[in-house]
Amino acid sequence: MKVGFSLLRFLLLLLVVAVSFTGQAQRTVPAHNAVWVHDEANILSASAKAQMEAILQAHRDSTSTQIAVLIVPSLEGEDIDGYAVRVFEEWKLGQQGKDNGVLFLVAMQERQMRIEVGYGLEGVLTDALSSRINRNEVAPFFREGNYEAGIQAGVVAIIKAVAGEYKNDDPSPRKRGKKSSWSTIIFLVLIIFLMSRRNRGGGGGMGGYWTAAMMGHMLGGGRGSGGSWGGGDFGGGGFSGGGGSSDSW
Repeated sequence: MKVGFSLLRFLLLLLVVAVSFTGQAQRTVPAHNAVWVHDEANILSASAKAQMEAILQAHRDSTSTQIAVLIVPSLEGEDIDGYAVRVFEEWKLGQQGKDNGVLFLVAMQERQMRIEVGYGLEGVLTDALSSRINRNEVAPFFREGNYEAGIQAGVVAIIKAVAGEYKNDDPSPRKRGKKSSWSTIIFLVLIIFLMSRRNRGGGGGMGGYWTAAMMGHMLGGGRGSGGSWGGGDFGGGGFSGGGGSSDSW
């Protein structure tokens, strides 16, 4: 009888230890704090981070789609798929009822990345397309150690995919010499510069209208004055559909 009781106590202790270990294995989700590019691994320059924040804000304002980037030094033992879902749900990416959010997660130590897609975008940003972006646009830069360029290329490819403009069906990785991603970045930066001049009073009237029209066309907004515009500086209550792709480099 005593042996059975001791064995039961031992099994209960093991259970407590296992539960405690599982709880510790979950990596903390950083607070959103109205920041859409979180670089906890410190791989981005200040200028590149600010540029991507501006691009993602312009895209939100034009289309209402919410795209966020999170770069972590390590997953601390957690599975990248599960962590991506937890981040997505806590940040509530996407508009409520539209679920049009996207999370681009990069784990440096594990050399893994994931594009997590909201329900509302699974038809355009499919699992296969997410994998192509990771493998063909991001991974070649990462393998060269150029993480900043890889993140930039990934963000631009996601924006183009959401707009239905990403057409890379080639299974072979994109070579660094390709200029399409960089030309898109330069174009977006130019538009943001023109918009900032307008906001400071440097332009207006027809010039401001033309800038907005170019932005809408480039980012796939395609909306007139009665369209649906972006949802503020924080997640709008969207949910992850579990779609997307996890890949290594």
